[in-house]
Amino acid sequence: MEKESDEAILQRVGRGDEAAMAQLYDRFAPSLFAIARRIIGDEQEARDALQDGFLYIWDKAADFDPARSKAFTWAVMIFRHKAIDRLRASRRRIRLNETAAENLLDLESPRSERADISLERAESAEAVRRAMRSLPDEQRQCVEWAFLRGLTHLQLSELLGTPLGTVKTNIRRGLMRLRDLLQEVVS
Repeated sequence: MEKESDEAILQRVGRGDEAAMAQLYDRFAPSLFAIARRIIGDEQEARDALQDGFLYIWDKAADFDPARSKAFTWAVMIFRHKAIDRLRASRRRIRLNETAAENLLDLESPRSERADISLERAESAEAVRRAMRSLPDEQRQCVEWAFLRGLTHLQLSELLGTPLGTVKTNIRRGLMRLRDLLQEVVS
C-alpha cells in the first residue's frame, strides 16, 4: 500500500477530517517546530507558534491548492509567518516593558525642577503606588517582576511554579486594572 501524499491529507483536513489533521500534525510538527524555534529562539514561544500555525491550517486547509505548491511548502510559509509575528510581538513587549520600567523609575527619582511639576510627579507616583497596592498579590507580583525586574513570562512561570498561561493572565489583568485605576486619577 502506497503512503498517502501530504497534499491528499491536507485536502482531507480541508473537508474537516480530524484524523487527517492528526496525521498531518505527526508528519509536519517536528520540522515546523524546528523552524519556529530557530526563528524565535525561544522554545515556549515556538510551541505557541506551532499551535497557532496548526489552528490556522485547520481553518484554512480548504483554501490549499495543490497546483500552486506542495503541502509542506505551504505549511512552512504559514509557520514562518506565525513565528515572525510572535518574534515581533515579543520584541514589542520587551520595548513596552522597558518603557514602563523607565516611566516607573522616573516617577520615583527625585529631580530638581519647578515646584508645581515636582508636586505633580509626586502625586502621580503616589497614584501609581496606590494602584499597584490595590492589585491582588499574584497580579502585583507578576507585573512588578515583569516590568521592574525585566523577567520574561517563562522565567516568572518557572520562578513562581505557576503555569505560563496563568502568569500571562495575571500580567494582563493587572495591567488592565492599573489602566482603569489610573484613568480614574487622570480624569
